[in-house]
Amino acid sequence: MKQKFNIRRYLQIGFFVILVGFVLILLIMNLNYRSELQEAQKHNNELINQIKTLESSIWRYERLLRNRPGLWSWDIKSFKKKGLKQPQKDIIVDLRKHNELIPYEGVRGGRMGFYYEDNIWVLTKKWVLAYFEDGHIGGYMLLEYQVSDDGKISWKTIKSYLD
Repeated sequence: MKQKFNIRRYLQIGFFVILVGFVLILLIMNLNYRSELQEAQKHNNELINQIKTLESSIWRYERLLRNRPGLWSWDIKSFKKKGLKQPQKDIIVDLRKHNELIPYEGVRGGRMGFYYEDNIWVLTKKWVLAYFEDGHIGGYMLLEYQVSDDGKISWKTIKSYLD
């Protein structure tokens, strides 16, 4: 005997096939999401390690800067009140104008001077260490300085030697 065409049965089977397909798609999407999530977590961990390394470097440099010689913030404020706009730089620029403080004569036609700003170190609110040279020979000087109330800087040589 021939079976009757049962539309309801075909609709149920079709719905079941669609439902199974939808579940399979969801499972595949879930697996893909988990894979991307693991990759993102791995990348995130790498970034966290890089940040920790940078923080460690920053901390180390910050500690070096805190322990470096130089002017304290209150010294800078005091010198600004006396008329120095950029105290550390102004002190260095002023010293470079005073080659007469160098107690050595140049050799082979050279002239002693403080030629390089980055070879002059403001150690404290009273002392500066400076490298000098004439192009042939050079040395170091420890100098004392004072900033007057009108912003003038006076210098005194403490000790010097040829290198």
